[in-house]
Amino acid sequence: MDSSTCSTSAMLSPRQTKHRRSTPRASPTRGASVENDLLSTDFATANDFTNWNFNVFELETPKMQLAFVQRLSAFFELHTTFGLSMEAIGQFYVDVQQGYMERTTQPVVARRYHTFLHAVDVMQSVAVFLRGFQGTAYVSPLTASALLIASLCHDVGHVGLTNQFLVNSGHPLTLEYRSPVLESMHTARTMVLVKQHGFLTHLPTQESLRVAKTIARCIMYTDVSIHSELLRKTRAIAWRPGQLAEEDSYVYCGFLLHTADICNPAKEWSLAQHWTDLIMSEFFEQGALEKREGLVVSTFRNADQINTSEIQANFVRLMLQPTLSLMAEFLPNSAFLKDIAEGNRKQWEADSLRALTAPQVELIRALSRPLVLHHLTRREQYLEKLTRFCDNDKVIAGLFVASLYATFSDNVRIASSGVEGDVAFGICTCVVLAVMLADVILSAIVMPRYRYSFYFWLDLVAAVTLLTEVSFINGLQVDATAHAGSGSLTKTPALRLARLLRMLRMATLFKLFKQALVKHSYRPRRQSRATKAPAAVGSADSPPATFSAADLKRICSSPVYTLEHVEQLVRGAYRGVPPPTDALRNFCARIASSTSLAPMRSFKFTPVRFHKVLMAMEDAYERDMNSTNKISQLNFYASRLGEKVADTTLRHVIFLLLAVLIILTECTMPRDVSPRAYGLQKLHMWAQTGNAGLLREVAFYTNATQPVYLYLAGANATAVHNAFAPLAADPWPLADVVFDGHALYGPRVTACYRVEYLTALYFPSACEWPSTTLPCQSIAVFDGGAEARTEAVWEIVRTLFIISCFASGGMLLTLDVYKRVILPVERMVNLTQQLALNPTKSVVAEDEEKPMYEMKLLQNTLTKVARLLQIGYGSAGSAIISRNMMGADFDPIIAGKKVHAVFGFCDIRRFTDITECLQEQVMMFTNTIGHLVHHAAYTFDGHANKNVGDAFLLVWKIPEDSPDVAVINQARPPAHLATTSGAELDYLFFDKEGNDKMAQSKMYVATVADNALMAVLKTMVDIDISPKLKAYKTNKQLQARFESPFQVKMGYGLHVGWAIDGAHRWWKGTDACVGAIGSKYKIDASYLSSDVNMASTLESTTKLYHIPLIMSHSFYNLLSPMLQQFCRCIDCVLFDGSSKPTALYTCDYVNPNVRHFRGIADVPLLQMGLLNGFTSTFEKGVNEYLVGNWAVARDTLSFLLATLKPHDGPAEALMEFMGRSDFAAPADWPGYRKLA
Repeated sequence: MDSSTCSTSAMLSPRQTKHRRSTPRASPTRGASVENDLLSTDFATANDFTNWNFNVFELETPKMQLAFVQRLSAFFELHTTFGLSMEAIGQFYVDVQQGYMERTTQPVVARRYHTFLHAVDVMQSVAVFLRGFQGTAYVSPLTASALLIASLCHDVGHVGLTNQFLVNSGHPLTLEYRSPVLESMHTARTMVLVKQHGFLTHLPTQESLRVAKTIARCIMYTDVSIHSELLRKTRAIAWRPGQLAEEDSYVYCGFLLHTADICNPAKEWSLAQHWTDLIMSEFFEQGALEKREGLVVSTFRNADQINTSEIQANFVRLMLQPTLSLMAEFLPNSAFLKDIAEGNRKQWEADSLRALTAPQVELIRALSRPLVLHHLTRREQYLEKLTRFCDNDKVIAGLFVASLYATFSDNVRIASSGVEGDVAFGICTCVVLAVMLADVILSAIVMPRYRYSFYFWLDLVAAVTLLTEVSFINGLQVDATAHAGSGSLTKTPALRLARLLRMLRMATLFKLFKQALVKHSYRPRRQSRATKAPAAVGSADSPPATFSAADLKRICSSPVYTLEHVEQLVRGAYRGVPPPTDALRNFCARIASSTSLAPMRSFKFTPVRFHKVLMAMEDAYERDMNSTNKISQLNFYASRLGEKVADTTLRHVIFLLLAVLIILTECTMPRDVSPRAYGLQKLHMWAQTGNAGLLREVAFYTNATQPVYLYLAGANATAVHNAFAPLAADPWPLADVVFDGHALYGPRVTACYRVEYLTALYFPSACEWPSTTLPCQSIAVFDGGAEARTEAVWEIVRTLFIISCFASGGMLLTLDVYKRVILPVERMVNLTQQLALNPTKSVVAEDEEKPMYEMKLLQNTLTKVARLLQIGYGSAGSAIISRNMMGADFDPIIAGKKVHAVFGFCDIRRFTDITECLQEQVMMFTNTIGHLVHHAAYTFDGHANKNVGDAFLLVWKIPEDSPDVAVINQARPPAHLATTSGAELDYLFFDKEGNDKMAQSKMYVATVADNALMAVLKTMVDIDISPKLKAYKTNKQLQARFESPFQVKMGYGLHVGWAIDGAHRWWKGTDACVGAIGSKYKIDASYLSSDVNMASTLESTTKLYHIPLIMSHSFYNLLSPMLQQFCRCIDCVLFDGSSKPTALYTCDYVNPNVRHFRGIADVPLLQMGLLNGFTSTFEKGVNEYLVGNWAVARDTLSFLLATLKPHDGPAEALMEFMGRSDFAAPADWPGYRKLA
């Protein structure tokens, strides 16, 4: 059959088959004993032949399928009925199976549905009808056997393509078989096999003839285009007990086979779903082939533009349910099939609500492809992966934490812990050091601009200087032999260096803050419609995300998204076709890449999180795919501009900050005299002179300076210690400082105190010791740990204050740069991008609260240029604008594109004479009419294409997936010359648009042709009532040349067909054009084809019939019934140079009192003034003229001219033509006349 029915459920996987019994794998051969080989397979039982929901997919191998057919044949005793042996009929089944497998014609497509398994399924369904539902009650066993043979062979040799495709593509089968091509081929091949294997040899002549006719008629009835006719004939059968009449039995058997052929949606859900996947995959194979060959994609074959679940639900409702209801009338046991089909229909309707849109399908399929880096070497791929790792938010957050630790670690260590915690802090510092060095190395690898830059040296120095804070590396935490040194707690060069190093690390922290701020401010922004404010939807700020939160909830409402939901999403994108093997793994790999996770086998996301992941994946994919798209890169370049400005600004701020910090910390006035050193000097002098007040001075010195250790050369050490110890806050024992040629800290000191904060003062600074254990110097040791902790706390506070000031200042600077520079640039980029992606869309500059004059001027200029381009090129030139704005080079000459459209051609009558009269005013006159013509076209969804002096070409494009395209491609002849009815088109209308079209007689829905006709009628009315054109009635030159008052007269022609859209370059030897009208200096964007010329020809023909409007019958066929009733056929002609006749139609406009035209509701007003009976009388006269009864036509039209409409132009033209032959039609009158 030419299967134009379909069933799909794109969201679930095909059912996994199960083995009920094992069978040998070997395939049968011609020489094998079929009886011994096939019947030995204990597979099928009698219940399988009467079980409606038998799972035929369990027959996994060709041998298992053949064995099932042999069992079914034996169950119905077909070999006995036809007088054949089991081996002979088995060999017939082998040849039938081979006929399904062979591929002898081109092109070859993957057949997944029209296979031998489908034939077995149909045969099993027919067996259920006959035996399970008692269908044999109406036919003889011989007829039932013939029906079973027809059911097995009904698609033998199927090529996986439709009849319409074979005709459109000029397939060789169309030269060999009559229409319908496939059914004729199936019938011919089946009859060859039947005769070859002796099915008719042992039957009487009458019975063999009846068997042959039953098989042939049944197969021909599988043509879906005659579905309605078959149902009508079945209803007309005279049902009575016993056998039916011969013709009725053919119809009955054909109905059963046709029902079995289309009843997959009435199987249990898993089976219906599986068959759906198979047929849709075959449909989409044909659609892909049609795209490759430049043909219009047939209905249901474009996988990117249909909702297959909705189509299937409508198919069950419109086609299958009436069929099953009719079968239930004479086979009552089949009534439950309607319930199964209804349940499946409801399931498909639910699935249709969850179906993905075309952009969502495209995105999911793209994300399911391998995650590879296009056009990159292996080294570049590794660099790209490292770049993604370095740009990951979590990695940046980790580096921020590390820099934060590096900035505050030393102060925190001093303020919060004692010397015992230094080792732990040292280990953490080593880890942070490794992290920061790794960051420097990776950044230098992946970012050449970073290498040896200011930030490179800043990061490297800041990282290396962390070594100065590791106590077990820098030597500050010493052992028991550590020397006591001298110096100031806050003024030593080492500590000043440490402070400067902390400033460098603070600058590194600022750099990371800058990176995060810039990335957040300037990375490409996407926002779903669901999260935008209502006023922002459709704005030019940013394109909406393909998936909104509402979309995810509609597709799969779940509190948690798991791998199962992702699999459902991927399968939904392939609309029933099994996804590629690695599609799910590739999609999960992209999820892992977007979330910086390792490839996962399972995961759980909240709906909000999963929505963000999808948006991130889409952003990454678009950046990858648009790398050669200059317009798409403009947003990226604008963002890079903002990043560069922010980077430069923040770098200057860092320099300024470092300078200020250095000045504030280093430019302090040191004290001239140190109380500690001066007091120690006095104590030393008193000790040397043996002054009796020494101990009292020691007490004063201790109270004033609080040393932890005091030794006075020349004085009793024990007496001095006893004098200062009670007054000191933390006196050291004498043993904590030992003398061995030098003053050394003892083990207790190095274990309990940070040596770097111990200050040892000597007086005199140099002298010769009497012995290694007796110093000649007085020594005082001070512990600065408390002051250091206080200073560390204040240092943390100061650093936090500096960071907060920098953060707020940096943010304000960055936002100001964004607001003043980047945002206006991005708005202009968005305008350019809108124009490039959709050149016919009206672009408007976005208003700003406080616009900058220069930016506003640029935006307005860009908007005006865009508008001029749109007006200059029109809809036909949209591809030129888009390609040149999105590409790198300028090339106005591009290849055209075949489109289907309604073409309207209108012309100003007597324009030459009007030009001579109006002279320089003729431009205003022409533009006034042009404005009215264009305004009417745009009001009714059309486009103005060309203005050629006094003529205008108008276009109404027809979507390529519209059923109207199929009607156009059929190229049906005029109604009186047609040999077939329009029933063959019924099967085209099972989608939502088709359903609406079928219901137009009850509820009006404007078609493209309706809009074109109403635009012409509106133009007529507007020209008649235009005040500007009425002013020309009093023009003296026009009154002198023409009638008074002067009337503007126009001619209109409407036709439908195909054309080449765009700028085209002519090639010799072609009747259509591929390339440019003009050159790089001047081009015209227009539509070229014979159908465009036909519209012009129809307009010029209006002069012959003295009417303003003529339409072709091809255009008339696309009108809705509500508008067709206001049109009349006026003639049928064969234009010079045309191979097919064209019927001419017009729509009368006779009421001059109409003041405005708004749509179809005003059409009856235009014809107020036509007398009752005019339309029917004229129709009768034309019909008699077309069939050759010219005498009757003369009398009818004469009566019309005399009584109903005296000066009817078409009637007068027909009378004049028939009068040339004395109102006698030629003997070879074909039903039309030739018109030069």
